[in-house]
Amino acid sequence: MPAAKIGVKQSSQAFATIGATMGRTAHPTAKESRRGRGAAPLRDRIAPFLPWSDGTGRRWVGWKGLPRRVPFVPVYLVVSWGLFIPAAERRGNKYWIDEEAVEQFLFAVPDLSRNFPAALFTLVTAPWLNHDSLQLIYVTALLLMFGLVFEFREGTWRTAALFFGTTFAAAVIAGFALHLIYPELLDRPFLEKAWQRTWSGGSAGCFGLMGALAARARRPGPLLVLFVGWELFILWANLRSYTTAFHLTALTTGFVVTRYLLPPVRRVPQLSGKPSG
Repeated sequence: MPAAKIGVKQSSQAFATIGATMGRTAHPTAKESRRGRGAAPLRDRIAPFLPWSDGTGRRWVGWKGLPRRVPFVPVYLVVSWGLFIPAAERRGNKYWIDEEAVEQFLFAVPDLSRNFPAALFTLVTAPWLNHDSLQLIYVTALLLMFGLVFEFREGTWRTAALFFGTTFAAAVIAGFALHLIYPELLDRPFLEKAWQRTWSGGSAGCFGLMGALAARARRPGPLLVLFVGWELFILWANLRSYTTAFHLTALTTGFVVTRYLLPPVRRVPQLSGKPSG
């Protein structure tokens, strides 16, 4: 066979092979499609369970502009620690505030029925006064893990409103629930203690923000289960008090309000030359 004809035949076979390969790439088989789906990045599979994975929330602008975008959490922590440290006194293995000195600023459940204006006043002041060092450290950790993220994505005013609003809702709802069940329906020592003691600190507001954060996930169930499970573990391990009623009420309120009443913050389109969110 002439050399020219051999060359043409070989070229034709080569182009046919390339064409078949491109055809398989453009139109993968069912087996190849399944393999591709299985190799999808982990973040794509867990994205529906994470907040703001649908493209909502404020865009990341880099570390330089971060302090201006999250002022509430640092201010709250500075003020809370600043109020606690000078007045703290050691009792046992923890430091406590002098509750007698600041009693007029602390929330008491009976005030909801006997002195409602005083209850309203203390619901503004009490969140700033954490009653012992363990609670203050706990609140600090929750705000750094969840509060900062929520404030960055949703804004300062919305974060502050949810923090204090869910604290108010938890105090009123759980407080009136205690009115209904104690002592007529249920008389237990931990309910008596909840009725007689004062309440303060930012933990309820933290759980409100955690509920709001879960509400921004397309599928919020796992986050809610995680947060409720954590609170029940703390109840079993340490609290064993009516505190859990305040926390779970705040968590539920934050979730419902954010999920069904607050529209998501729409992300501003990316401008050229700026870091992506």
